[in-house]
Amino acid sequence: MSDDPEPTPESDPKHIDPAGDLADAVESGDLDLSLADDQDAEDLRAFVDAAERGELGPVDPGLEAQVRIARALLDDMEGDR
Repeated sequence: MSDDPEPTPESDPKHIDPAGDLADAVESGDLDLSLADDQDAEDLRAFVDAAERGELGPVDPGLEAQVRIARALLDDMEGDR
């Protein structure tokens, strides 16, 4: 038995993280998003790559949620092929 405290579940109502909650909904499929006709998947991939390289500044919960949402969109698009 470990003395480590249990991690805070992402759905913990005492932990307010709207961006993370939105990313959870997109990743789970509870919220269906798609790129607009005038948006390009390559631009979305470039955004994810830039964020992962640290080019968009320090990681914060908002940026992390944006990257999670972008990855989910890209995964959905690749699954539709």
